[in-house]
Amino acid sequence: MRRLFLPLIMLVIFISESIFVDLVHVPFSNNDQLFIPHFLMLAITFVTAYVNQSYGMIYGIVFGLLFDIIYTEVIGVYLFSFGLFAYLMSKALKILHGNVLIVLFLGLLSISVLEFYVYGIHLLIGTTTMSLYNFTTLRLLPTLALNLSAGILLIYPLKGFLTKLKIEQFDE
Repeated sequence: MRRLFLPLIMLVIFISESIFVDLVHVPFSNNDQLFIPHFLMLAITFVTAYVNQSYGMIYGIVFGLLFDIIYTEVIGVYLFSFGLFAYLMSKALKILHGNVLIVLFLGLLSISVLEFYVYGIHLLIGTTTMSLYNFTTLRLLPTLALNLSAGILLIYPLKGFLTKLKIEQFDE
């Protein structure tokens, strides 16, 4: 039964992204700004940092495919990027200490690279006409601010849960 907790938590986080977009409106923003929640990418970052690399990559690939199927027109963009970022994050954490601030910084860095990657793909195939200036001011900066606040709220509860999960797996 305990083995189902992590997939269920990841599924709840995945669903909460779309619920957040529908229900929460930021009162101090204008209508042009886009606040894109990437709570799933933060959770994959935390799983990679506090459990292990293979779990992060597996959850990245599975939920990336699910994200592509449900939300995007181009299959493979998030599938490839979530798994790749989990792998790169695990390599960066071998060099850097797994401090909470470092993990949060790496999560925000992966979100910003993900946003630029998705923007580049859509610019390449011609599905967006947004300029780079508008992208950074109207989408990237509000997205990073939103995900920073979500990361600050989520990191300590998820860190505690994931470290317990890692200890339980080590005991088995």
